[in-house]
This record gives sequence, C-alpha cells and structure tokens, in this order.
Amino acid sequence: MIIDTHAHISDIKFDTDRKDVIQRALDSGIVKIFEIACQTKYWDKALELIELSNIFAAFGIHPNDTSKASTKDYKRLELLIQNKKCVAVGEIGLDYHYKYSLQNINIQKESFIKQLKIACKYNKPVIIHCRDAYDIMLNFLKKYKCIPKGVIHCFSGTLEQAQAFTKMGFLLGIDGPLTYKNSSDLKQVVSKTSINELLVETDCPYLTPQKYRGQRNEPSYIIETLKEIALIKGISFDEAANITVLNTLKLFNIKLL
Repeated sequence: MIIDTHAHISDIKFDTDRKDVIQRALDSGIVKIFEIACQTKYWDKALELIELSNIFAAFGIHPNDTSKASTKDYKRLELLIQNKKCVAVGEIGLDYHYKYSLQNINIQKESFIKQLKIACKYNKPVIIHCRDAYDIMLNFLKKYKCIPKGVIHCFSGTLEQAQAFTKMGFLLGIDGPLTYKNSSDLKQVVSKTSINELLVETDCPYLTPQKYRGQRNEPSYIIETLKEIALIKGISFDEAANITVLNTLKLFNIKLL
C-alpha cells in the first residue's frame, strides 16, 4: 500500500487522461492520493476529484500566487478547509527563487501567517512550500507562536536544515529528485533521517523520477522514489511503503479505509 501525499492532478496536463492516470495509480497499489489545490483556479476541480473515495485534498494559496489573492479568496479558503475530505492547508510558505517572487516577500509572509492561523483554527496540518529559503523559513517558524504540525514539501535542503525541521516536529516530503544521479545531498538526508519522519510525494506533473525523465510525472511513478528510499535505508520496498503510509495516516489524522 502506498499514499501519494502530494499530487496536482487538477493540472491541465492531465485533462486528456485524468481517469486513466487515477486508474494506473490504483493498479500500482496506491490507495490514496492527496490532491494539492494551491491555486484558486484549481479549487473547483479538486472538489470534484475528492468525490472519489481514494482522493483527499489540501487547499491553500501558493506563495507565488499570494500577490493576486483577495479577501474573498481567503474567506473561501476557510470554508474549503472545513470539508471532510480536506486533510491540510497547503501548499503554503515562502519562495525566494524567482525575481517576481522576491518582489512580493512581505505579501508572501502575510499570506503565510493568515494560512497558518486558519490551519491552527481548524486543527489542520500544513504542507509547506519552501524554495531557496530554508534558513529564513526556520527563523520564521521559530518566532511564530502557533505552529501546526505538517510536512516540508519536496525537501531539498541540507542535513542540518532537515534536522532542524524534524526537531520542530515536521516531516520531510521526499520526491522524484531522490532518484537523480546528482542527488547525493538528498540521499544523505534520507540516510540520516528516521524513516518515521519521511513522507513520499510525486508533485506530479512535476519532478519526474529518473526512470521516466522527460515525461509527465504521475502518481504511479512514486514507486521509483519508494524503491530508492528502501535501498538507502536497507529495508524492503514493502516495509518502506508501510512505514510511510503509517506516517501519513498519523500526520493527517485519516484512516486507511
């Protein structure tokens, strides 16, 4: 059994074969998919997807979209968070990668705080997006009083940063880049971090594992990431899958059936 804790199957790249993608995931042993609706334009599609029994959702406003978010959007977000199939607020956070993002740092931080407050209010975990800002994020979280439990999505920082996040109670989301030939730093993080502090994600249609590089990523490809985790940890594939499923169920407070 496997859970893809971070997918974007609402994306237009799945418009032609979305049902087939979901079926391939089921056929591959993926029992749950978490649809991460972090752009307002995908919220309605996510609501449609969670009508399916094997799909849950997280709703949020991505840091790169915060400059466009309205008061009305935050009010609707709070309503969406109360949906029984909503497992988290996310992905939310800080992004210092793009030039246009750097022009909106204060707006990003204000939005992040608003969404952290919503997560705390409704006792929801958070899925944190952090790009080129790990130390800034750590300092930010240390100063903020209400910190929900959650996961650092697609972790790509240093071992020291990983240890700082897990010490605060966060889990680390591990994605396809773990399988890349130049991923020695991430492999070290996985090697030195307890498997009880890891989740597996695809972030599809992005971050396709090495075996399928050049193709659109999809939930069924998560098997490649799990294989790499099992290899690094020196355990069986089934053990790696089972432990990460248990981590997921505990963090997001859901049942398998």
